[in-house]
Amino acid sequence: MLRKEVAEFIVNKEKSVLYIASSNKNIEIYLENMKDIENKTIIKVSDIQEKDEYFKVNYKLMEVIKNDDKVIIFVSIEGLIEKYSLNEDKIIFQLGKGLKRKDVIDILNENGYEKKYLVENRMEYSIRGDILDIYPPNGEYPIRLEYFGDEIDRITYFSNFDQKSIEKLSTVNMYINNNKKEYKSFPEIIELLKKNKDINIYVENIDLLDYKFQEAILRERDKEEEFNNILKYLNKNSEKLEVKKSEGDIPRKRHSFSKGGIKYENFSQIKEGDYIIHENYGVGLYLGVEIINGMDYLLIKYADEDKLYVPIESLNKIERFVVDSNNVPELYNLGRRGFKKRREKLEKDMLKFAKEIVKIQAQRKMKIGYKYSPDTSWQEEFEEKFPYTETKDQIQAINDVKKDMESSKVMDRIVCGDVGYGKTEVAIRATFKAIMDGKQVLIIAPTTVLAQQHYERFIERFQDYPITVEILSRLTSGKKQSEILKRMILGGVDAVIGTHRLLSDDIKLNDLGLVIIDEEQKFGVKSKEKLKKLRNNVDMLTLTATPIPRTLNYALLGIRDISLIETAPEGRVAIETEFIGNDKDSVRKVIMKEITREGQVFYIFNRVKRIEDKLIELKKILPKFISIDYIHGRMNPQDIKERLKAFERGDLDILLSTTIIENGIDIENANTILIEGIDKLGLSQVYQLRGRVGRGNRKGYCYLIMDDEKKISKKTSQRNETLKSINELGGGFNLSLEDMKIRGVGELLGDKQHGALETFGYNLYTKLLQEEVEKVKGEYVIDKDPEINLDIEAYIPKEYIIGSERLVIYRRLLDIKTEINLSEIKEEVKDRFGEIPKPLLNLFVYLTLKIKAKTLNIVQIKEEENETFIRFNTNYINMEKIMKLIEEKKARYSQKENGLYFSGSALEFLKEYERGEE
Repeated sequence: MLRKEVAEFIVNKEKSVLYIASSNKNIEIYLENMKDIENKTIIKVSDIQEKDEYFKVNYKLMEVIKNDDKVIIFVSIEGLIEKYSLNEDKIIFQLGKGLKRKDVIDILNENGYEKKYLVENRMEYSIRGDILDIYPPNGEYPIRLEYFGDEIDRITYFSNFDQKSIEKLSTVNMYINNNKKEYKSFPEIIELLKKNKDINIYVENIDLLDYKFQEAILRERDKEEEFNNILKYLNKNSEKLEVKKSEGDIPRKRHSFSKGGIKYENFSQIKEGDYIIHENYGVGLYLGVEIINGMDYLLIKYADEDKLYVPIESLNKIERFVVDSNNVPELYNLGRRGFKKRREKLEKDMLKFAKEIVKIQAQRKMKIGYKYSPDTSWQEEFEEKFPYTETKDQIQAINDVKKDMESSKVMDRIVCGDVGYGKTEVAIRATFKAIMDGKQVLIIAPTTVLAQQHYERFIERFQDYPITVEILSRLTSGKKQSEILKRMILGGVDAVIGTHRLLSDDIKLNDLGLVIIDEEQKFGVKSKEKLKKLRNNVDMLTLTATPIPRTLNYALLGIRDISLIETAPEGRVAIETEFIGNDKDSVRKVIMKEITREGQVFYIFNRVKRIEDKLIELKKILPKFISIDYIHGRMNPQDIKERLKAFERGDLDILLSTTIIENGIDIENANTILIEGIDKLGLSQVYQLRGRVGRGNRKGYCYLIMDDEKKISKKTSQRNETLKSINELGGGFNLSLEDMKIRGVGELLGDKQHGALETFGYNLYTKLLQEEVEKVKGEYVIDKDPEINLDIEAYIPKEYIIGSERLVIYRRLLDIKTEINLSEIKEEVKDRFGEIPKPLLNLFVYLTLKIKAKTLNIVQIKEEENETFIRFNTNYINMEKIMKLIEEKKARYSQKENGLYFSGSALEFLKEYERGEE
């Protein structure tokens, strides 16, 4: 039986099915080939070495054992040799009922739950006011309970990514920790299943399964009898199937994507103890938030123990001080004009540079490029065949590129997205669009390996259309290259994929319309100069996960356009980064952990001369059944290709490699990478290598091999701390900003700007430079906030939102421009932290007034003892309408200083005024 036939065979069975597979990969293939099944529950008991996955499976088995529902259960060898607990300790939460919150917390503490401020992992809980968040071992999502006294007033699932509620519930079952009770083997689980179900049991490739059991016995000698008993049970109680690999490709299912929103943390977020820079006072040390007279103030320490208290609404005047970390910044004196003088002098230089930027932008706008036609019906059909559901960011990037192409300007756009986030599909659609208008396309990659990977991907996507794609690289023979070059000139090739070979002088095309560059930072100086010349004539699309500082800065300053893809695909799990010692036991342990879950391993060793010695070294510490080979950039290209193919097919367990695999290698079954010699690699380089794993929906592991910590430099130590902090998805863009801090930013925009960068730090520098650009263009508007004085306490109480999360919320609140967005964040805050306390409700009133005042051209609002004064900007306001409204309301008022005095609430008055305007 072929693998693709197994899914149909199982689905057509009337009875429940227990299917023991010979590999995890087979299980994934069966699940992908199954049609929607409504009458049976499907459980996958594989890849359960992770504690989270094991708990989920254990509780699913517990549920199906008790009922008589039909099920399909897939089991791998890992699932067979694991033991399960069928203890039924659980809590049922219901609206208006349930245990007292104190009793629930006692149970959680007794069962090993860890208390955190925000819940992100299983077996964690959090208390915030009336909110109790719990991430139990069962279920897909954590649970949020809101209490009113001793009763549960609200139950929801919530996202542990952005902490927002995603689904309301009336009742939910939560299992406690069940690992204290009696365990049962899988044969015992089968016998329990048979009591309530008429079930078919199938075992595929029993000889292969037997071999895998013998290998498991070699690793765990003490379980030999136990493993052999499982095999005897299966031989006696199951029907045997012989399953072969399917011919042809297995169709990929169309995936949807996660509900996760934005995780509001980034490297610009200031934390206590950080150096900051205030745009008026210079560099200081941030010490936290203090409440003074009912308002929150940021406390900043300056030289000579001077302290500055900055009102929280001025948070936008403060930036994290990002500059060369080799030098500890010097704190400024508050009482002197040192910083102000320095700033005035540097602003003159920045003005000159701003004029250069505006000139570049103007020249760019003057370039007239080819204007592409709107999408054809073929384009729509082609895009519909994409086997995944696009994320909203990916769709936005695609639309940005199409809009550029359909305009008359020359496109120069960067698409920045983390590894595996769908940048290549953006390029593929742009290529298709260009070819539909008869244009030719060049796709340039930094390595032969990446060019080959792109070639295969493009060929696969274009296979149903009359499109000719060729590749030019070291793998292409001289004769073949000559033939391709001739056809390119004649227009017989639509798209050419290759390395820097495509920048050679003999490359000539009939009608070049689009150039796509993958990871531009990997090209040398000469290549970049040639790319710069191309940029003047044809549309350019650059793909990158970690843009270099100069590229990033050009994008932020509007010299080039940028689209960010920040949303992760559904099921994508953050890669876990760990440091391990450079000893054979540590290395063997992490490799065997991946091998036993039937995964594959990358081992990065970036020394060509010693790579064969490393191969021998690894073979000595690993079992003989593990297959391992190596590749490096100086090898024959054909050998590289063949070994990569062998790894992709699964013929190799471990691929030992230099950094040649940094870009483009996409192998879902390779989910562990070990990187040796990280002190010799750049931060973004380590990040790119790390992105070779975790490409599917299995957890990826990146192990950074550390030498003696005492010998590492301060810069390496700091970089290691950064890598530890980027375990979330989508960190490439932020990492580029952080990389500037570590490496220094002196050469970012040339020597002329070095002094400004050193003085202001990167964040404030770009803000001030952008202001200078706007001044040169005549677009700069002083966005002066209205003066609002209310006789109320308005702040976020420390006991309501704790620590750095409080500053995150403040930053988000102060960035809000519309009442709709303010209302959304108000709902989110109530959802996450519980009933909103009076001081924070007052802050929402204050911010609502601020938004309304800016909209209605009000420059001052003052409330005191039920008396309100509102001053208008008479250049933009119709005072006659104001007076008419006052007369209609029969309110007591007096007109003075372009404003009004009246009794009552400013907010209510402005609402009435807005209604009158409508």
